[in-house]
Amino acid sequence: REISLLSSLMSKQLYKRYLRLLSQWPKDQHKNPSRDLAVYLNKQVESAFAKETTPLNAAQCEKKLNSLEQIVSNKWGNAYPHNYKSGSFGLTLSQVEETTSDEGRKALGLAAKTSLVKSLFSILPKSHQSTRPFSTHSLAAPHMGAVVAVLQGTIEKKREEVGGERKPPDPIGDPMYRSSASSFGMEEKGENAKETLKKTGETKVAVVYTHEKRDALPNITAILHEAGVTEMEEILVKESAVKEIEKYTGHKGMPMVFIKGCPVGNETELRRVAEGGKLSEWIKDHQYDLIVIGGGSGGLAAAKEAALLGWKVACLDYVKPTPLGTTWGLGGTCVNVGCIPKKLMHQAALLGHSVNDARSFGWKLPPKADITHNWNTLKTNVQDHIASLNWGYRVALREKTVTYVNGYGVFTGSHEISATDKKGKVTKLTADRFLIATGLRPRYPDIPGAKEYCITSDDLFSLPYSPGKTLCVGASYVSLECAGFLKGFGYDVTVMVRSILLRGFDQDMAEKIRKQMMEDGMKFVSSIPSRVEEIEPRTKEKAGRLKVYYNVKKEDGTEEETSEQFDTVLIAIGRDAMTADLGLNLPGVKMDKNGKVVGRRTEQSFTCPFVFAVGDVLSGCPELTPVAIHAGRALMRRLKGKMELTDYDAVPTTVFTPLEYGCCGLSEEAAIARYGKEDVIVYHNVFLPLEYTVPERKEKDHCYLKLICRVSDQERIVGFHILCPSAGEVTQGFGIALKLNAKKEDFDTLIGIHPTVAENFTTLTLVKKEGEGELKATGC
Repeated sequence: REISLLSSLMSKQLYKRYLRLLSQWPKDQHKNPSRDLAVYLNKQVESAFAKETTPLNAAQCEKKLNSLEQIVSNKWGNAYPHNYKSGSFGLTLSQVEETTSDEGRKALGLAAKTSLVKSLFSILPKSHQSTRPFSTHSLAAPHMGAVVAVLQGTIEKKREEVGGERKPPDPIGDPMYRSSASSFGMEEKGENAKETLKKTGETKVAVVYTHEKRDALPNITAILHEAGVTEMEEILVKESAVKEIEKYTGHKGMPMVFIKGCPVGNETELRRVAEGGKLSEWIKDHQYDLIVIGGGSGGLAAAKEAALLGWKVACLDYVKPTPLGTTWGLGGTCVNVGCIPKKLMHQAALLGHSVNDARSFGWKLPPKADITHNWNTLKTNVQDHIASLNWGYRVALREKTVTYVNGYGVFTGSHEISATDKKGKVTKLTADRFLIATGLRPRYPDIPGAKEYCITSDDLFSLPYSPGKTLCVGASYVSLECAGFLKGFGYDVTVMVRSILLRGFDQDMAEKIRKQMMEDGMKFVSSIPSRVEEIEPRTKEKAGRLKVYYNVKKEDGTEEETSEQFDTVLIAIGRDAMTADLGLNLPGVKMDKNGKVVGRRTEQSFTCPFVFAVGDVLSGCPELTPVAIHAGRALMRRLKGKMELTDYDAVPTTVFTPLEYGCCGLSEEAAIARYGKEDVIVYHNVFLPLEYTVPERKEKDHCYLKLICRVSDQERIVGFHILCPSAGEVTQGFGIALKLNAKKEDFDTLIGIHPTVAENFTTLTLVKKEGEGELKATGC
């Protein structure tokens, strides 16, 4: 414990050398540097207190360490030529006390006949006092805390009466000691947040503290020393920098421990990590600086960024086949079975609508009956594009010197991963830090026949046959998007939903989407399937035939079972985190009820500081690809000391239904819940896109937009919503306005581009009111 105290006051360089010395010293008690240095320092303390000699300074302490290091190097004669043969390494403490003068004790206000070491120890804070027996052989003995006076290089000591208790000298706050503090590399005002975080990102072990909280340093240092830490950086910070440090680390309070750039937190959190040997294992050298589990958008972005910053990185990616047997290459959900193929198929469906529009714009086309869609052509071209992306990602990892492991990674130790490839070969890897980026996979309902006969979005984009008549089960954006483009290809599509559409999105917009899709010919059934039976098995060329049973409500309120046949049943009722079999209990990572990692605002696990998570697998994080990419890159830069956080608020996104829905910020329901109905005003309107006028598209009556504003905050815009063609492009641009806290008047003074759908945001004057009639669209 007193070594900890020494470490908080001794020169950082000297303390590091002393710790190295202890670790290298022979185990023979007679040749113990602790005893030797203890005798030497106590002698200097007594001399200083008696004002008989100049107190020990940094140069003298360094000279003594030089001698001890020579001993370690077996140069005994060079270090102690006068007493090497006798084995005597200096005076004992009792011999020192015999030479102590009564005048020296009185100068300190200490009892004349009290033991020297007891007297000196009594001026220390109570937290460092002990009733353990004194030892003359160990610097770690409680009484050796007295040598701090010498190590600070102070010329004289004083004590202050505070509540009847003695207060230890203040080597930083008291002008009497400032010069000596500076000589030991400590700045009077401390570091700012930027410099502090930069240092922690470059240091293996660092303890950040303020002067007011320095009393907690000894206990922290003792925990680190017990775990095997022999070197650490102590960083004194300004009080004014604490809030910024807390913001960018996600931890509260000082002192704050950092290990290999990862913020650990205070003494309590450090002890939790130390339990079970995790801390001792963490400070060891490992094969990699970082192992990323998951080769999706977030994982790849983080792995490449970390490699650019100089870390040795491995990225593990392995796709377990779906019940149908579908698998894919490097790139994750977005590239293989998500955003990329979805947008391409959405575009294919839009082209089908455009072909019909073309006649109205003067294009001569074959009869509608002769214009057909070929599923296999679309599927092949989409998969070819995805394959090129898969290859590109592998090349990019190689160029960035990231080790790619095509194996399923599982924790088999706190810092060990076992990766199993498709042949069953196991490769063991170790790392200082880990990033979980495994994403989500579709959830199946617990009903007979679901996994045996149904598909999910993991299967749809690579189906070897046309899906034909399709039932989309679920009210998620995945279900609605897939239903939209399948209908665009000419298939018979039914959407089965239990209750509301697009839970979590603005419900006013969701109902408008339902209305437009129904007008486009899609059927909506308010129910859930109870079982699925196979009538005709699928083949590589044909979808087969399925019978779906479900209950419908009758007019009298009772339910009646009914059934319908489909070629394909697509399940899109939600997604689950891929964490259940990762072995996250070994490093001690806490997960929520959905299997997502419970983390701080900084993507760091609450319970395991060397494990992080980004993307869909992080609890409370928006399930969006760009969010995962940004978070992965920002996290790596922050662990290297940059002050950067991912802003999870006001993230723009789009649902790619036939008529696209773009939004940013709060839904109307969420805004009212947060601010109250009286503090929310909604400006809205319906509008007619010019490109829909000539062909008289059915969608023309459903284009709608609204701005949700907070009245008490000068009508600051808290929600942005639009239903229109190319809504994604419109929303991306306006997203910056919400990020910069734009107000309604900012939109009013913005000059629109004419004729566009986006210009309608610059002319909004209608305020939404309860009970108002349906708005009518107007155009140019």
